Amino acid sequence: MPRTDHVLACALVLCGFLVFAPSGRCATGAKTGNSCVRCHSRLPASTFVGVKSHSWRGSIHQQHGVTCDKCHGGNPKAEGKARAHLGVLGSSDPNSSVYFKKIPATCGRCHGAEYYKFTQSLHYKMLESTGKGPECVTCHGSMVTKVLAPDTLAAVCERCHNERMGIFPDVPQKAKAVLLLLRESKDLLAADERLYRPAQGTAQAKSLNDARTALYSARLDWHRFDLDTITGHLQDFYDAVKKLSASKHKR
Repeated sequence: MPRTDHVLACALVLCGFLVFAPSGRCATGAKTGNSCVRCHSRLPASTFVGVKSHSWRGSIHQQHGVTCDKCHGGNPKAEGKARAHLGVLGSSDPNSSVYFKKIPATCGRCHGAEYYKFTQSLHYKMLESTGKGPECVTCHGSMVTKVLAPDTLAAVCERCHNERMGIFPDVPQKAKAVLLLLRESKDLLAADERLYRPAQGTAQAKSLNDARTALYSARLDWHRFDLDTITGHLQDFYDAVKKLSASKHKR
């Protein structure tokens, strides 16, 4: 059985045992000295900037202190609107840090490893050469605070990868299957980390660490959109998980 097919077959088995549930807690929205956050949070959700501010609340970016100015510029210490907005450029301005071609580099200030992988992709080359390739916002939203569900991902991929366009029309469903594998593998690793607490230097510890490394590599390579490479990492992940389980029964 080809490697990719074998990994996808494993997913069918895992689906019977695993249920994916999002994790993490929302921040409480404590008071901040950032004038951008303070003013934007007062805007009604019916306005363009207001809805963006509301989307940011409780996000992973809020939890890590990534405020408006980190991506858009401006002066978060200034109180007046004109002074606070000094240097802020609209997203349609090619000089703006949130211009669609510059978004990957802007995100890459914090997400360096993901950005590096993305620059190796055909998607990035298409974005740079024609402006028609996807970028971070395509999958993560304008506030970059979400990860697409598998069905939604397939629908996004189908915008370009379809029979009419003739650009690898099988990609959407394959990408959906691989994303399902990634999510299920994450849950499987979490379950194993709760089940196994091996002593450092043991065979079990090595297998668990190998599983972590393989899954991290798979998630990182997702940004390169090489699905065969990702499934290769996931095969390594399942091999490590098997060794982990086998070592338990040998004890």
